[in-house]
Amino acid sequence: VALAVVLVLAAGGVLAYRHIQGNVQRHNITSFLGGDRPAGAAAPIDPKAGQALNFLVLGSDSRAGANNDNSGISGMRADTTMLVHVAADRSRLEVVSIPRDTLLDIPACTLPGGTQTRAERGAMVNSAFSIGGQTGDVGAAAACSIRTVEKLTGIYVDDFVVVDFAGFTRVVDALGGVPMDVPQAIDDKEADVKLAAGCQVLNGHDALGFARVRKSVGNGSDISRIGRQQDLVAAIAREALGKNLLTNPPALYRFLDATTKTLVTGPEIGQLSTMAGLANSLRRIAPENIVFTTMPFESVGPRVRPAPAAAEVWAALRADKPIPGAVTAEGTAPAASAQATAGTSGGRSHASATPAGAAATAAPGAAASPAPVCRK
Repeated sequence: VALAVVLVLAAGGVLAYRHIQGNVQRHNITSFLGGDRPAGAAAPIDPKAGQALNFLVLGSDSRAGANNDNSGISGMRADTTMLVHVAADRSRLEVVSIPRDTLLDIPACTLPGGTQTRAERGAMVNSAFSIGGQTGDVGAAAACSIRTVEKLTGIYVDDFVVVDFAGFTRVVDALGGVPMDVPQAIDDKEADVKLAAGCQVLNGHDALGFARVRKSVGNGSDISRIGRQQDLVAAIAREALGKNLLTNPPALYRFLDATTKTLVTGPEIGQLSTMAGLANSLRRIAPENIVFTTMPFESVGPRVRPAPAAAEVWAALRADKPIPGAVTAEGTAPAASAQATAGTSGGRSHASATPAGAAATAAPGAAASPAPVCRK
């Protein structure tokens, strides 16, 4: 989306710019965050200022409006939480998945109207979004998630992006589908998806099902689907970066019009000029420098908690240094050609990095060769 905005601005599309800016739902969440935050640059995001940036990307499971699936599920939780770090020199982009079943402390959060929620101990991280969003305000929901992640990591979060089911579907469809290698056949009624094994182009509906499927694949846990979600996001990144939208203005406009309607953001990253400036500074980033990893964790019954090795990941991001290629509680790393999705084995915690150009899927705790990269 950000790269496409650059092209619109370069083409002088003023009316198109205004229309697309109107699509983005921006929330000013300053009053919800409070003053007890880690040190960071609170000034408006300046992509050319040489500062590292951190964004929280949240996948909402809200069934409201266009997301209604007749399931009867109310409220909204963050089924996917990803902390995105953009290096100060714009040479790297690192994405850290935080498992939704992670048990941690959720600080008191501010709701619209000034009401304070109670702090929670040992709660699941995805419930922070629900606590903050109990009045239906997505900005307050995101703010509570930001406060929780900042408490966990000590990292200042500059802004946020929330994407719901309908929004995710629109992004994939606007790209004309995304090529994915499906490791095994999937037939899951709960996720409303049926896929054959092998390379294929997934439309928005099927890509959403692939991201959501849990109980019928692997060990049925949320942990087992994190690798699939990272593979899918990596494939979307490859597809978006490979699109030659510059030579097809109508397709460019259709893509932007569809995708910006999916965005719920903070006041800065949702400003198209800011988005365009950041995209311009990242335009030469290599796919292999877009790295996905998972917070190191330990099993606590059916849930997980951060492992001691997680501190190494947060320290690297705070120092704007590359995340260790594969951090485990044992202090070991698999070979570069055998990258594994995070998981647990025998009570030991694991985490590994998956480059966008060679995403990997594996059983929890097992090493695997990079998954095949499918092309249209």
